[in-house]
Amino acid sequence: MNAYIKLITVLTALFSLGQIQAQEELKFTLEELKNQVLEDNRSLQVNESKFRKIRAQYRQTNAAFLPQLSVSHSFYRTNNPVQAFGTLLNQGIFTEQDFQIDNLNNPSAISNFTTALKIEQPLINLDKWAQRSALNAQKEAQELKNKFEEKALLVEVEKLYMQLQLAYKGVEVLEQTREIARQNYEDIQNFYDEGLLVMPDVLNAEVRLNEVENEYIAASNQLETISDYLLFLMNKDSNAIVKPDSELHLNVVALKDQNQLETREDILAVDLQTEAQSKMQTASKLSFLPTLNAFGNVQWFSDEVFTTDSRNFFVGASLNWTVFEGGKNIAKLQEENASLDQAQLEASMYASQSYMELEKAKRQFREAEQKLNRNRLSLEQAEKVYKIRKDRFDEGLERTTDLLQAEQQQSAMRLAYNQSIFEFNYAQLYVQFLANNYSYEN
Repeated sequence: MNAYIKLITVLTALFSLGQIQAQEELKFTLEELKNQVLEDNRSLQVNESKFRKIRAQYRQTNAAFLPQLSVSHSFYRTNNPVQAFGTLLNQGIFTEQDFQIDNLNNPSAISNFTTALKIEQPLINLDKWAQRSALNAQKEAQELKNKFEEKALLVEVEKLYMQLQLAYKGVEVLEQTREIARQNYEDIQNFYDEGLLVMPDVLNAEVRLNEVENEYIAASNQLETISDYLLFLMNKDSNAIVKPDSELHLNVVALKDQNQLETREDILAVDLQTEAQSKMQTASKLSFLPTLNAFGNVQWFSDEVFTTDSRNFFVGASLNWTVFEGGKNIAKLQEENASLDQAQLEASMYASQSYMELEKAKRQFREAEQKLNRNRLSLEQAEKVYKIRKDRFDEGLERTTDLLQAEQQQSAMRLAYNQSIFEFNYAQLYVQFLANNYSYEN
């Protein structure tokens, strides 16, 4: 049985190790990983597309004050008396003979080519100006939102990097634990062969060894899962394994007492969205007012294509006032009033929720700090307990179950202590992020 267990242990270790080593290893520092994500992440690219879309919509509102120019060249041929008469006049070739009754009633067919240059110049369109201002606020809000989501993604990358460090550390601890469990099993088997222990002791050691193997396989799979997600964030389709350039370690940063929540990009973006909605409400009110626009038209007429034998023009201005449009404008204003109320309430709720989330993060940080200190002390005690029990077991003074329990406790506390380092580092990072004290250089 001893040989069988050794064979299973070796085969499992080689399989797990070979599965990881068979994949290409990509080593990254945290900064390299962040830069790669900033450059290739698809979510950030989608956000940039959203910004470009809103910016294009904003630029379309230049039509509220810039002129509109159009050029056309058209042709027709007609013997319609009215049209033929006017065509002769436009071409400047009307003669006295054309006043004859027969020519007026039955004119010969005439061809006409018209080249036209039209210009329309908006002068006073108060509602369009307000809509332009609203779109500008939306554009700025999207830009701030993109910056916040970019920063949030980098925090997520940093968290995953620490989780990957933790996963590698966990695999390392479990490799050590596996070796200890294997050695304990061999010692217990030897004592059993000498008649000093009974079969349940051997079986308990075997169960413990299998538990460690299962934990090791699960830790290896977790490592690969985190690695795959990081590759996804970098937009890399690869079967490689991401490996951090450094090991997990405790990182203590002096947190600033004063937060800058009110200047956080997402808070400012929500405020700008509310401002945009307020301007849309103003635009609806201004739609009840008249608009003033100028226009002009220059035309060239000829009986030959692309020639300018005769020219005329007209210019003018138009004052338009839609007094009643079936209640449409009134209902539109009511809609914008409701949307503004909704935006103001949502902005207030978002600010309160953000403050509540920050306070919660601060409590979780204090809890993580206390947990870290307790786990550090517990690990020291668990290591001492295992050493004492191991020495006593070797002298035949300790039960097998007590030794296995002490070994299991030591392994669990090593994993728990590494986990508490990760939780402390991330809780600290998250407080910095929510308090708007996080920078890309962290």
